[in-house]
Amino acid sequence: MRMSRKPSLFAHVLDQIGTGIASGRYSATGMLPREPELCLMLGASRTVIREAIRVLSQKGMLQPQQKVGVRVLPPALWNLMDIDVLDWIWQAGGHEKYVRDFLEFRLTFEPMASYQAALRAPADARRNISVLCDELIAANDRLQEGGSRSAAIECDIAFHTAIFSASQNHLAHYLGTLVSHMLRLQINETTDPPQEFSRGLYLHRGVADAIASGEAEEAFHHSYDLVRMPYEAYMHRVFPGQPLSHANFRTGRVTDPGSLVNV
Repeated sequence: MRMSRKPSLFAHVLDQIGTGIASGRYSATGMLPREPELCLMLGASRTVIREAIRVLSQKGMLQPQQKVGVRVLPPALWNLMDIDVLDWIWQAGGHEKYVRDFLEFRLTFEPMASYQAALRAPADARRNISVLCDELIAANDRLQEGGSRSAAIECDIAFHTAIFSASQNHLAHYLGTLVSHMLRLQINETTDPPQEFSRGLYLHRGVADAIASGEAEEAFHHSYDLVRMPYEAYMHRVFPGQPLSHANFRTGRVTDPGSLVNV
């Protein structure tokens, strides 16, 4: 039997300070407590504290300043593609605006990635997207019968990241890899309860079929509608009354906000 290992003292210290920053614990002063105080609070040596501060500085959360101390930087400067930073934000709560911002970000680049995949993707990449769509549908069937929700989410992530890669655009491929953890958190947030997962599958199939047949315009519009679904549903649920901040240039296939669901 494999024994689970406790996190190292460094990992514990990093997590405690990171969570504290994300939760706004130090917002009153804008400064991290002094090194001796942190050592006492966290039961760690100066070496461990300094290494944690160095790592958090690389993540855009802290800025050591000579003769001043360690400044806590505003969220706008944090590395939101960093897994640790995202997890700390989620643990601290108040992550709704990050989900909104990420969905708006997806609206700006994912439809174009689908468009380019329909134009440029090699045959094996097109087949892979179709296979991944089949696997997503099968995972949803299992989910409806009480199967693993996390497995269905992983299938969904694999489908979307395959499209970014198939676009043959180096930046889209890089972004697709970079945002996979944020995508996982967003899908988990916007597909609860479980039955919501299934309602956008016809649009996944539409994207896959359009890419397979090289219909770039259809791929773009299906992809746009696919991201628009969770975005508008999330906005109506979490930010009622706030205007949608994407260009609604398409009257499209989805017209009733009440029918919009999380995907």
